[in-house]
This record gives sequence, structure tokens and C-alpha cells, in this order.
Amino acid sequence: MSISEFFTLDLIPSGEVFFRDHELPDIAVDPKITMKLLGHQTKGREMQMLHEYYEPGADTGESMLRHDGEEGGVVVRGTIQLTVGDKVETLSVGDGYYFNSQLPHLFVNNSDGICEIISANSPPTF
Repeated sequence: MSISEFFTLDLIPSGEVFFRDHELPDIAVDPKITMKLLGHQTKGREMQMLHEYYEPGADTGESMLRHDGEEGGVVVRGTIQLTVGDKVETLSVGDGYYFNSQLPHLFVNNSDGICEIISANSPPTF
């Protein structure tokens, strides 16, 4: 073990580096939304990565979300309507977002197809 490995052992809690799709835990509570967490836990991490899927008609809830940190993502399939504060925008493939998560926000899939997003937030909130 190198000296750098010794001093960074606790930075990656599980010690794992690579993760297969079937190993990613789904942390979503809504059956129309899938949020696969990259890695098995967030303890000790400073960033959280998600692979998100929104079925047609899915949304993140009746009330706006709000939490500490920042988040950003890129739409890789379909479209999503994102509300951040008083701004509302429909994002398509290749479009992205980045905002302070203390601003009230809401994700809604108003389309007939699945929306897929790769996102990150810091600090981890799930």
C-alpha cells in the first residue's frame, strides 16, 4: 500500500471504484421514478451521482424540493420540465442545469416518453 492510499482509505467508504448497472441501488420512493445511486453509500463522500429515469407523467412531488448544496445534470434521453424558483424550462437531450439546491425546485416529465438524466449534487442529500 502506498502512502497516498493509506491516507485516503476513508475517502471512498466501500473502497470500490467501479459499479455495474445492476449493483446501483434505487433510492427513489415514487414508482414512476428511478434514481440509481452511483456507489452503495454516501457516508464520507462529498459528491453524489445519480442515474435518473422519469416515466411519463412522473414528478418529484406536489411541493417543491429544497435542501442544502448544489446540483447539476444533463438530459441524455427525452425531455423534462424543470422549475427552479420562478424559472420554468423544458430541457431536451444535451441540455443541462446547475443551481443552488436551496432554491425551490421541481422536476416533471410531461412527455409521452421516458426522460433519462445523469446528475450530481454536493453535498450528498440521499
